[in-house]
Amino acid sequence: MQKLYSDVLYLLACAANEQKADKARIENMDLNALYKMCKGHNVTALVASVLLENIADTEAFARWAQEQMKAVYRDANFAGERQKVLAFLEQNGIWYMPLKGIVLKEYYPKPELREFADNDILFDASFDTQVESYMLSRGYRRKQSDSGHVMEYEKEPCFNFEMHCTLYHTNHPVFYAYYKDVKERLIKDADNVYGYHFSDEDFYIFMISHIYKHYQDSGIGIRSILDIYVYLRKKGAHLDEPYIERELQKMEAADFEKQMRTLSMKIFVLQRIELTEQEESLLEYCFRSGTYGTPDIIAHNSMRKMTGKADFSAQGRRKYWFKRLFDMEQYKRDFPRAYKTVVLIPFLIIYRAFRGLTKAKDIKAENEKLKQLEDKS
Repeated sequence: MQKLYSDVLYLLACAANEQKADKARIENMDLNALYKMCKGHNVTALVASVLLENIADTEAFARWAQEQMKAVYRDANFAGERQKVLAFLEQNGIWYMPLKGIVLKEYYPKPELREFADNDILFDASFDTQVESYMLSRGYRRKQSDSGHVMEYEKEPCFNFEMHCTLYHTNHPVFYAYYKDVKERLIKDADNVYGYHFSDEDFYIFMISHIYKHYQDSGIGIRSILDIYVYLRKKGAHLDEPYIERELQKMEAADFEKQMRTLSMKIFVLQRIELTEQEESLLEYCFRSGTYGTPDIIAHNSMRKMTGKADFSAQGRRKYWFKRLFDMEQYKRDFPRAYKTVVLIPFLIIYRAFRGLTKAKDIKAENEKLKQLEDKS
């Protein structure tokens, strides 16, 4: 394992386990390289909480202290905005459930230091128009890049809300089918009228499915593995393991969960535990991915998913775009009613081809990325 990777994991383990770090070990760390790595994985505030007691260099101290203060400021401001959004949902009789980092951060020793980019909230999709009107009235801008299952809103200086109509898009059919009637799995909150939450088991199952989705699409970073460790450290002793196993089997994610659970327990305990070659490879993949993946990994995974292999030659790229255009599963998901009428399928293909012309710039950029990967292979 690279020394830099080892240093990051050691400091995160200290933060997660509420242990002081070895000052002598910190003195031998490359703080500049450490900073860049932590920024790429959104864990600078967590690492700062361990480092600040052991940094003598005033410039380095100020740099890490600023990251911690930014996280605290962002968390406080997000909390205020989130309460206003939830109050609107309550006042208008719209059921809702906060998701992902909003909930997960509370299991960290210092919740305000678990960084996250946005607030995710699942809500009653039949009120999507009212929710959009409210968000726009408060100065938010709806991102044009959002997908059909989530409405994304941004506002300066740092606010980002993802309002989920469903937990998954239809382009992840297994996850979409599992969570199609998600409200049946929810538990009513005790301290409000319209709020809901998952059981501990179902929260963990959703967390794993979400991590697995990102792993398949774009890659996952170290923070995702840390989330698993922190959650299991807090809740693991009381979880219904057979239930979790059964449900993850339904989503074809049980083996992935076992692999990630084992890896998290090995790398975030303070004593060193030897990793297998497969675990070393997975860890390397996570470090290279960063928090949200890289364009290279996204392109690799997309090519493999569409054609079955990572062939970036001219022939491979032609096959990729052909498969994209004639992907019947995509038509079935995006145009379910028209797809049932066989005679309309050719018109759907023509429609999609012409629609692609409006995204010519994006398609060209994606093809250029595929060409670059040919040069690297």
